[in-house]
Amino acid sequence: MDTKPLFSTMDGDLKKWRAGGRSERTYLLLFALAILAMVLLGIKVASSAPFPQAGEHQGWHHGPGPMGPEQELGWLSDKLKLTDDQKSKIKPILEDEHKQLSTLREDTSLAREEKHAKFKQIHTNAYDQINPILTEQQQATLKQLQQQREQGMKARQQKGSGESAAPQSQ
Repeated sequence: MDTKPLFSTMDGDLKKWRAGGRSERTYLLLFALAILAMVLLGIKVASSAPFPQAGEHQGWHHGPGPMGPEQELGWLSDKLKLTDDQKSKIKPILEDEHKQLSTLREDTSLAREEKHAKFKQIHTNAYDQINPILTEQQQATLKQLQQQREQGMKARQQKGSGESAAPQSQ
């Protein structure tokens, strides 16, 4: 009887399997390392993008909420091309306006309409103080900007009241 050694063929097959398995494991390891490198690179790129810090705004004023005195001064300076002397005179007026508006926002004793009237009065008083500091051209530009702002507010109020009335009629 011809008997083949049991382990000799298996040894050859085992060697082939081990060699093949080793190269497959190498490819798998390289693939895993490539994916890990891409993930780490993605994290690095995403983390290098600057995020605005708390209280820091992109541009002049985006999103809900009032502008602070620095943002409003920056906005006015950009739109009206204020001189350094004008900025130094306007800044304390805006800081005082902001302080008054903050106090008014925290006041819970007033009705909404009363608050709105006081907001408007404080804002008007501040701009009445700012107006004499400006040149005639700057005053005209400011008046135009204020009219545009008022028209935008009225449009948003009308849009808001139209949207709130629509669901009620359904």
